[in-house]
Amino acid sequence: MKKIKLAKKKKIILAVTSLVLVIAIGVGIFVGVRQSNKEPIKVFPFEQVGMTEYWGDSQESYGPVTTDKIQTVFLSTTQTVTEIKVAQGDMVKKGDILMTFDTTLDDLALERKRLAVEKLKLQLEDAEKELRQIKAMKPMVIPTYPETDVDEDTDYGMALTDPYQVSKNQAYDGSSQEKSLICWLNSGTSVDASLLEALRQVASSYQNANVEPEPSEPSEPSEPSEPSEPSEPSEPSEPSEPSEPSEPSAPLEPSEPSEPSKPAEQDNTESQSAQQPPSSASASSEQPDDPEPIEVTNYYVIFKITDGNMSLGSRTLWQGFHVSGTISGGFRFQFFNANAIPDHTLIQSDDEYDTQMPEIDFGSGYTAAQIAQMRSEQEKKIKELEFEIKMAEADYKIMQTEVSDGNVYADIDGKVVSLLTEEEAKQTQQPIMKVSGGGGFYISCSISELEKEKMVIGQEVTVNDWNTGMVYTGTVESMGDFPSADGYWNGMGNPNTTYYPFTVFVDETADLQAGQYASVTYSAGTSENGIYLQNPFLRTEKGQSFVYLLGENGKLEKRYVTTGKSLWGSYTEILSGLTAEDMVAFPYGKEVKEGAAAVDGDVSELYENY
Repeated sequence: MKKIKLAKKKKIILAVTSLVLVIAIGVGIFVGVRQSNKEPIKVFPFEQVGMTEYWGDSQESYGPVTTDKIQTVFLSTTQTVTEIKVAQGDMVKKGDILMTFDTTLDDLALERKRLAVEKLKLQLEDAEKELRQIKAMKPMVIPTYPETDVDEDTDYGMALTDPYQVSKNQAYDGSSQEKSLICWLNSGTSVDASLLEALRQVASSYQNANVEPEPSEPSEPSEPSEPSEPSEPSEPSEPSEPSEPSEPSAPLEPSEPSEPSKPAEQDNTESQSAQQPPSSASASSEQPDDPEPIEVTNYYVIFKITDGNMSLGSRTLWQGFHVSGTISGGFRFQFFNANAIPDHTLIQSDDEYDTQMPEIDFGSGYTAAQIAQMRSEQEKKIKELEFEIKMAEADYKIMQTEVSDGNVYADIDGKVVSLLTEEEAKQTQQPIMKVSGGGGFYISCSISELEKEKMVIGQEVTVNDWNTGMVYTGTVESMGDFPSADGYWNGMGNPNTTYYPFTVFVDETADLQAGQYASVTYSAGTSENGIYLQNPFLRTEKGQSFVYLLGENGKLEKRYVTTGKSLWGSYTEILSGLTAEDMVAFPYGKEVKEGAAAVDGDVSELYENY
């Protein structure tokens, strides 16, 4: 296995490579065209301006590095080598001392690292608790009004031709939600300040009219009717004793009807006496008869719009407003839920409109879509915290080893295959020594269920060491048949799919470190054979694509091609009309035309002005 070096490859995995070439062509070739001066048109081998294999879009995963029969010893910035106990080529046994060192790392620094790990774990607990709360949230449900079947014989009532119509029932004077005015709006009418002012005046009129019954309160002065109680002291009738001289009229006693005349007189006197208290009461009631007009500055109204502006049409709007203010000072309003308030403008039968309009279930105050987004973001946060904890724990374990007894021991039986000086190791970020027993490195990753079937054992992947930044080539060693227990924490794809584990092997020539992390870039699909030409070499005329290429007679030939899919915005698939053996010309410039002289060109010339 060798470290990656730049080389020409027919397999193009990353779109970046193609983009750089396209930019280079766009900048450099135009200069070459202007300087052509009728020189022969240069043509280039297809393999230099196209590709014959497409390995799909790349995907990335990452995971921890483990070792098998290999040990790499890295130095930290706090370590200083005191003695190297072995030489390159030596054979060692497990447990042998390889080197000794001093360190400036102390127990306090180690404790701070431990506390940092614990802090991350507490953050994870809080995040998981918040996720449970989000999952328990009840979404706000906005009801939809039930649809009614349309019947041609249905009576939809009268049509609203005016801009609006206000309910006539003065009992609903806008003084409370239950007594809201109802304003039936024409669907083409907008609610503005003039309409709100008109409704305020209606509310003021109704409320002032409803004040009249209030004078019934002065009925309290009816208490003076208590003088009627003095009617009990009919004793004052004693003065009627002087009427004794009328005893001669005793013969009239048989005429009992005359006696009722006395009660009549008493009724008259009583009515007169009774009239006197009410006269005072009426005097006191003269003020309520002419009350101060009420200045309404806030009122309740329900705006209603019906289907087709028909009085009995289904409601398309039924919204309560609590309005305050005046036309001069401006209006303010707040919504209120009017679903439970009946429409008193309709004549309802006993069995009609029994069902109330559905109410809004506010629940948590968030819609289902908002809760789903919150849940997704929180799950992502949890996965990131889990990864941070794994990274922090890996660093903590390495630090624990450093503050041990100042010795580095052999972990395996093997051979010292490389040994550097302390200065070289720190400058190059390579291990100061490596012991090999014929093994290598393993990286545990995961792949989406959507891509699993496209990955094959032995497939090459690119490995990037996060510790040193070095890049290596690895191979897929194995793939699991059961979903990963870690979810997608070591994958960078869609978190809503199931992920399966796979293991990448990197041979002993790599300088990876156990416990550290590395990313793995892999093709998401098998290769697709075909012809893919860079877009600058392809032109279109009247909806047909064509290229200029070297003809049989050494002259340029204009050939129409059939195109397929586009890759990364830089390549176009050629289904017919071009082969991988053709020589292709850059199709721009006054001299580029069919029959023009052609000559072999060097693709490096495309970059000379870039």
